[in-house]
Amino acid sequence: MSAPQRQEPLQGARVLDMTRYLPGPCCSMLLGELGADVVKIEEPLCGDPLRSMPPVVDGDGAAHAAFNTSKRSIAVDLKHPEGAAVVRRLAATADVFVESYRPGVLARRGLGADALRGENPRLIYCSLSGYGEAGARATRAGHDINYLALAGLLGMNRDGEGRPLLPPAPLADMTGALLAALAILAALQARERTGVGRVVQVSLLESALFLMMLPATRLRAGAPATGPLSGAYACYNVYRCRDGRYLALGALEPRFWEAICRALGLEDRIGRQWEGGEGRRETIELFESRFAARDRDDWVRELRELDACLDPVLDLAEALEENDAGRHPFPSVPIRLSDTSFRTGRAAPRLGQHTDEVLREVGYSEGEVERMRRAGVVA
Repeated sequence: MSAPQRQEPLQGARVLDMTRYLPGPCCSMLLGELGADVVKIEEPLCGDPLRSMPPVVDGDGAAHAAFNTSKRSIAVDLKHPEGAAVVRRLAATADVFVESYRPGVLARRGLGADALRGENPRLIYCSLSGYGEAGARATRAGHDINYLALAGLLGMNRDGEGRPLLPPAPLADMTGALLAALAILAALQARERTGVGRVVQVSLLESALFLMMLPATRLRAGAPATGPLSGAYACYNVYRCRDGRYLALGALEPRFWEAICRALGLEDRIGRQWEGGEGRRETIELFESRFAARDRDDWVRELRELDACLDPVLDLAEALEENDAGRHPFPSVPIRLSDTSFRTGRAAPRLGQHTDEVLREVGYSEGEVERMRRAGVVA
C-alpha cells in the first residue's frame, strides 16, 4: 500500500490579495506558504509599490521578492468600470479576500465586505487598516513609524540624548500581518462549523499597542512602565566586551544567575539577583568590568557549555550565518508542521504574470481576456 499523499494545511483554499507594501503581503505570504492559492491583484502599470522600493535586484525590490513568494499576480485596473467586475467575479469563488485600502475606498467601487459577502457568504473578508475602520484617524494615511509613535513604543525607545530610536524592523507592520493571518485561520476554522465566512479587521496601531502589553500593564498597575526586562538589573542586560562587541544575558531564573556568578568569580552576588539601591548598581558595574576584560568571542568560547542564557549580540550577517539562513535570499517562514511540505522558494511573480491563467480559471474566454487587455482593463 502506498503512503498517503502529503497535503498542505490550506491546500484548495484561494486567497485574493489586494494589499500593498508590507503588512498585507506578509499576511498573504504566510497563507501561501501554508498551501493556499494566493492571487495578488495589482495595478497594471506600477503594481505593488514594494516592487520599486530599494534595493532593487533584477528589476524588482528585494522586499517584494521576500514578501510575495508562493503567489500568482494578475493586473487589473480598478479605475476602469469593468475592473471591479473582474474582481467581483474572482471573489465569488474565493475563500479569503485581504485588502489594505483606506476604509470606504473599496466599498465605493462595489468591493466592500457587504457587497462581496452578499454574493459569496462563505467569503472571509480581511481589512488591514492603519487606524481601524472608524474614529478620527480612520481615513488618515500612515506607516509603521506613525503607528509606533502613537502606540508609545518610540517614546520608550530613546538614545542617550532622549531622541526616539527607530527599530530596525517594521514592528507594527509585521505584528499586524501575524495577527491578521491568525484571525483568518480562526475564521476558516469557524466556517467549517457554520458554513459562513466572517469579516476580519486588524488595525496596525492596535497591533503596535499589543506589543506594548507588558509596559502598559505595569503602568496601569501603578509601577514604572520599564521593569526588570529593560536593563535595570544585572541579570537581564547587555554587556560591552573589550573589542566593542556585546553579550546578552537573560539569567532570570536563580539557577542561571548562580551559574553566571560562579563563572565570573562573583560568588558573593549569588542570592542578590534582585537587590535594589546601591547594591544593584554595584552588581551591574562588576558584570560590566568582568565582561570588558575580554573579547566577545573569547567569552563565547569559554562559556559555550554554560547553561545561563548568555549569547553574543550578533549583527544581521552573523545572525543569518549562525542560523543557517545565509544560503537563502531571505529567512524562511518559521513554522514546522508534520507531514507538511512548505513551498518556500517559489519566487515572487512578475507583475501580471498570471492574468490570463487566473481569469480563465473563473470562466473568462481567451477572447474576453484579449478584449479586456486591449481596453486596458487587465494587463
